[in-house]
Amino acid sequence: MAKYVYGIDLGTTYSCIAYIDETGRPTVIPNREGDSTTPSVVNFDDPTSVVVGRQAKDNAVIYPQETADLVKRLMGKTDFAINVHGEDKSPEEVSSYILRKLAGDASKALDAEVKDVVITTPAYFGTPERIATTRAGEIAGLNVLEVISEPVAAAIYYGIVKGTEEKTILVFDLGGGTFDVTIMKITEGNIQVICSEGAHSLGGKNWDDALIRYLQSEFKSRQSSDIEFDDSDQQELRNRVEKAKWDLSEKNKTVLVVQAGGVREKIEITREFFEDLTGVLLAEAMERTDAAVEEAREKGYEVDLILLVGGSTKMPQVAAELTQRYGKEIKEHEPDMAVAKGAAVYATDIFPDHNSDPGQNDDSISLPPSVRGVSDGHIEIIVATTKSYATDVIRKEKKVCDNLIIKNEPMKDGAITSSERYGTRVENQRSVSIEVYETDFTAKEFEPDEQFLLGKITLELPPGLPKGAPIDVTFSLSTEGILSVTGRDVTNDNEVNATMQAKGIMAVEKMEEIREKSMDITVS
Repeated sequence: MAKYVYGIDLGTTYSCIAYIDETGRPTVIPNREGDSTTPSVVNFDDPTSVVVGRQAKDNAVIYPQETADLVKRLMGKTDFAINVHGEDKSPEEVSSYILRKLAGDASKALDAEVKDVVITTPAYFGTPERIATTRAGEIAGLNVLEVISEPVAAAIYYGIVKGTEEKTILVFDLGGGTFDVTIMKITEGNIQVICSEGAHSLGGKNWDDALIRYLQSEFKSRQSSDIEFDDSDQQELRNRVEKAKWDLSEKNKTVLVVQAGGVREKIEITREFFEDLTGVLLAEAMERTDAAVEEAREKGYEVDLILLVGGSTKMPQVAAELTQRYGKEIKEHEPDMAVAKGAAVYATDIFPDHNSDPGQNDDSISLPPSVRGVSDGHIEIIVATTKSYATDVIRKEKKVCDNLIIKNEPMKDGAITSSERYGTRVENQRSVSIEVYETDFTAKEFEPDEQFLLGKITLELPPGLPKGAPIDVTFSLSTEGILSVTGRDVTNDNEVNATMQAKGIMAVEKMEEIREKSMDITVS
């Protein structure tokens, strides 16, 4: 039996890996630099090696053409992240190097193979993003046991699943590059996701950017507007701004040294000013939170408790605003490591006997039946759909999209299946094109938009069918966000089936090709 299973928080700006140690405690495994989290930044040093983490982050502005960051925002959206050394790199490939760094460092630290993993994603990730995350793990040579949502992992780590008291919790997850809010009902170890909202491009980096813009403007107003910030100046300023942001979480003011063109200025920033400067960003997060709370209320749920997740929730303005707005108890404990630890608890709970290498039994250990202080026995999760899925139909001579699966519907049996019966448009119709759309729209019907097209399949029909011949379309969505589509000619019992592959997701064959090439590249 494999020695350990692992939980990985593949973050937008920082990533983390954890496991359950021999004492039954969820434990983060430090990287080779001794840090608990690793910057999700990849520098393509040369064609045979890549640098991941702190060093890559420190050089990101100086060597922008060779460095990829914030790649999580691209997952499932595009097949291009960066072009280096004459080759296009996909978000999956870039992410695979981050995962290899995490796995390699953990393997050295524990003297154990890192193979079987559970990886987390934001709650609002749909089918394309989840497939892309799985692909990244497979390219890295990992066995991805499951992809689960970050707020679920956080709730597991916080121990909210323990006890018999029924409660409704709100997980406010503000990371470095993404944001989501999820409301869940907890009952005797069971987690039911009620609803989720989120934003791909809202996170701590936006707070950094706002302060950087102000400092550059203030510097130029004090000096000469002709002074330009070169790459080195920008890199230094970004590093100092990130540190200043954390300083302001502990102190009421801080002083930054801003340098450009060989000139230096000391600029004082107070916590109050910083919060005013970034208030519009927090307001955006709160707008989405309000929407989730209102949807939960409409379904009969009132929030009892708020959990803070993600490093950016350490900013005092976050807890203060949540307290003032909702007046609920707030819990915060290791928000930047809670997700990885929760994923490790889940991995151990769900896959305690998983065998990644039957030939290696000598170093195996008995995994604890439950994780002390966190989980008492088997964890059951009822997730909700994070996206809506529709197909196009003609109604009253107009093409519309008909939602078969609607966002935030419960998936009580670990999946959700929905079917609709339609009819052929004309006599002797020889094929039906079933177009599939993935959106956040909750209305039953809406106008088609190509930007939301997930994929399409064609059902071939025999000759001689009358107009209106019944055609059944079935969507089946798994808890991992993978959508299976079936089109059925009811008259002749003919079917066509497909698993949706979005435009931004590489084919399995391409993934295998990239994995073979990437294994020759050294990751440090």
